Amino acid sequence: MAFNKIPKTPRTGQGALGLAGEEQAVAFSVLFADGQSAKKGGKGSIVADSEILRRAFRAGECRLTLDDGVVLRVAVIAHTDGGDTAYFELR
Repeated sequence: MAFNKIPKTPRTGQGALGLAGEEQAVAFSVLFADGQSAKKGGKGSIVADSEILRRAFRAGECRLTLDDGVVLRVAVIAHTDGGDTAYFELR
């Protein structure tokens, strides 16, 4: 018996990255592990100015505020210096 796994759809939008007491506008894409909320974790990407992403990568953990006001704790785990995209995991 084969099961067809339905792929989860990422949530995308405009939000804010909170880092060291300031917030910067970002575009985000987040894929929740349970498909609906951050309760079981997840991962995603952020598109923003490369300097902001470099600082977030070095800081490790920061806040991502989604367009509906939900605040997620994220750890930036990958960023290429000079690039406009960083990847994160939910904490």
